[in-house]
This record gives sequence, structure tokens and C-alpha cells, in this order.
Amino acid sequence: MANAKNKLTWLVTGSSNGIGLALVRYILSTGDNVIATSRRPHKTPDLVQEITSHANGEWIALDISLSQGRVNAVIGNADTLFEGGIDVVVNNAAFAVAGAIEDVSEEDAKAEFETNVWGTLRVCKAVLPLMRGRGSGNIVQISSVLGLTVFPALGIYSASKFALEAISEAISQETASFGIRTLIVNLGSFRTNFLAAGTMPVVQPSKPYRSPHAVAASLQAENNKHGKQIGDPEKAAKIIHDAVSGNDPSLANVLRLPIGVDSWAAGTDHLDQVRSDFDACKDVAHSANITE
Repeated sequence: MANAKNKLTWLVTGSSNGIGLALVRYILSTGDNVIATSRRPHKTPDLVQEITSHANGEWIALDISLSQGRVNAVIGNADTLFEGGIDVVVNNAAFAVAGAIEDVSEEDAKAEFETNVWGTLRVCKAVLPLMRGRGSGNIVQISSVLGLTVFPALGIYSASKFALEAISEAISQETASFGIRTLIVNLGSFRTNFLAAGTMPVVQPSKPYRSPHAVAASLQAENNKHGKQIGDPEKAAKIIHDAVSGNDPSLANVLRLPIGVDSWAAGTDHLDQVRSDFDACKDVAHSANITE
């Protein structure tokens, strides 16, 4: 829920590219305050200059893989940058490692969870006391259609987003009474550099998973998709802003916000499959009670 201030102050993780950068730029255009974050701002000096040249824009270094104490300190300092503190946190920082479950190393899987799950959780734990003290706030979790359904070769990424979905639902249930809204954004495919060469590490399929296996086909499909995604990041940024600011009243009370026709289609297909399975198993499920 947006608070009563004329301007909202947003903090966005993973601001140096993709949806994060599109959202930061859109927030600036609305007149709201924005605190962009990235691990290494010195690597994108032109972007930092672009954002901080506006009176309502700041850019800070934030590495969500650091300890809870260090994340708390950065978030605490960020909370003082604009009057009234942070109203909205957008947990956007994430990455994917593609490959068959059998092929992806434990090290790579843990690294993915470290950012996508534990890093996001650190940011939430840092900002929730501040929002709770003010009696208002918004936690926006940038998830994916892969937080609802699973594709071959993207199982570990899906697992991290499934975990994020569970954590986000719990936060929603635990903090709504404090005036804090949680919004889970299930993104489809958007024309960003997420699938660019070198951006998403790929574990090449071992022999059992090579073409024509579904893993190899899925990896090829993701590779072919780069630069042809139908989603417009600027439109996604506006939808997210409208959902939080109240500009779109139809989105004021949703927990999940699917953005992109592919997200809506794949998500509803998965829900239909779950419903079909549960309907087929209804009698079996009800037959397991102890007979007194």
C-alpha cells in the first residue's frame, strides 16, 4: 500500500541492467525518489551519472551476498537519503545457471540460491523493521513465471524462485497487519540482456541430455529467444509502478502480478495441471483418514 506522502521513495536492487534499470528510469520520470543499487557502481559510471544527475535519484553500492549485518548497515544508510525513508523495496537482483539438474554442480546451485534467495531475504530482513516502525511499506519481489512452473534445464533457477515465492507469501501473511504490502511479480520473457551470451552461465548437457533430449531443446530455445523476447521492459516498469503507487486500482490488492502474455499462459497452464491432479486424487486424499 502506498503511504500518504506525495512522493514514494524506492530502493531497487540489481539496477545496472534489464528490468531493474528500466524501473529506475521510470520511477525517476514519475517524480518519485529512487535509490538504485548494484554491487559495483564504479563499473557503470555513465549510468550512475545519469541517475544521480536528478535531484530524486541516488545510486549506492549494495552486495546482497554480504553478511546480514553489512546489508543492514547499507539499507540503514539508504533509509536516510530521502525524507521519510524507504517506502518501496524492489528485490530484483538475481541470476540463473542453466543445465540439467544432474549436471549442475552443487557449488553453482548454492551460488544461485545465495543471491536469489538468501540475498533477497537479507534485504527484506533489513528493511522490514524500518517499515514496521513507520506502519507502512511495500516489498516487491521480482519473481518469474519460473516461480510457478518449471522448464527443463532451468530447474535450479525455478527452485530458487519457488523458494522466493514461499518466503514472500509468508512475509505477506506475517506483516500485512503492520501496513506492509508484499507484491510478487511473475515476469515472462522481456527484451533484456538476461539471456545474452556470458550473462546466463550454461552447463553443457552430459551425454544422456544431449539433443534430442528436452534439456538440450530447452537450452537451444532459450538461446534462440535472446533479442526476440516479446516483453517490453519499459511497459513492465510502468505496470509495477502503477501496482504499487495505486495508479491502477485493479492491482491494489493482488499478491501475484503476472506480466507478459507468456507468463500468464504458462502460469495458468500450470494451475490447470495442478487442479487436474488434485481433482483426480480427491477420493484418494479423503480416504487416508483414521477410521474411528
